[in-house]
Amino acid sequence: MSKLKPGKSPGRDNIHPEFVIHQSTTTSGWLCAFYTSCYQRLKLPKTWRRASVIALPKPNKPAEDPKSYRPISLLCVPFKILERMVHSRIEPVVDSQLPREQAGFRRGRSTADQVTLLCQDIEDSFQDNEKAGVVYLDLTAAYDTVWHRGLHLKLLRTIPDRHMVKFIMETLSNRSFILQTSSGQCSRLRRLKNGVPQGSVLSPMLFNVYIHDLPDTASRKYGYADDLAIMLNRPTWKAMEEGLNEDMGTLVVYLRRWRLQLSVGKSVAAAYHLSTREARRELEVRVDNKCLEVQQAPKYLGVRLDRTLSFKQHLEEVKAKRNTAPQSGAEALMRERSTWLSIPPSEY
Repeated sequence: MSKLKPGKSPGRDNIHPEFVIHQSTTTSGWLCAFYTSCYQRLKLPKTWRRASVIALPKPNKPAEDPKSYRPISLLCVPFKILERMVHSRIEPVVDSQLPREQAGFRRGRSTADQVTLLCQDIEDSFQDNEKAGVVYLDLTAAYDTVWHRGLHLKLLRTIPDRHMVKFIMETLSNRSFILQTSSGQCSRLRRLKNGVPQGSVLSPMLFNVYIHDLPDTASRKYGYADDLAIMLNRPTWKAMEEGLNEDMGTLVVYLRRWRLQLSVGKSVAAAYHLSTREARRELEVRVDNKCLEVQQAPKYLGVRLDRTLSFKQHLEEVKAKRNTAPQSGAEALMRERSTWLSIPPSEY
């Protein structure tokens, strides 16, 4: 309860965080007893299963396109507290089962760790005079397409407490939502058969469990939740392309087996080499006989990684933001600089 932040929007029950924050000790005891009963009986109030969904616009996307919005679920505050309690119970167990290459929403890990690790591996290939290729994978609506039966199976393999697994699956079952617009209009009630809700504290951890068993590949993997990249370095471009294509085939089979969808149109490939001429090579990485788009400076976890890792384009974008908004842009530039100067050495 102490982690609740005042001013947050309530769920369908219209209970605001302030009500729970300032409640009496007696009321807290009643709430804890109710949580215990829910857990033991594997039952939840119907209101907790219903969410109000608001659509937040993605930056630099056309407003008329429905895909330009990110849905956020407004859950009932008492239910969010219960989810935090479950999260604190299973976090140590789940974290010990996750692979090291997955850094998303884990204690002591950040996006900077993954970007630094990827850059270091590319730099190592430069030192060895090898060719490096990276594929940045884009999963279509990753959280919304999590297959519940598949998640149940993987939770059973990860968490020894079977009753806890049943309770987690109970929190995901019979979910529904109402889409709410900024003008106050609401849609009809819609049922959810799959997926983990955006806005839930449990969702990132559950998604980590869902993809924690990615198949072994020759390429190194760098994951942060649903942001996944694979990197391979070889003495020749041909050997590297063949390796990337083989690994992509392995990953595509895995994703389809677990009903996740790879967006071929949004996934991109990039070549890296100290020689600008060499790095201009158009990699041929195919998925379903379609070549992935090749970009010279793709963005990974908010950082532009150009083909020689000069970061020129990334810094130009940061400067452009500073020019459009002097104060906030300057702060962003300082944060960018401090991030790259203060990252501790990676354990990898």
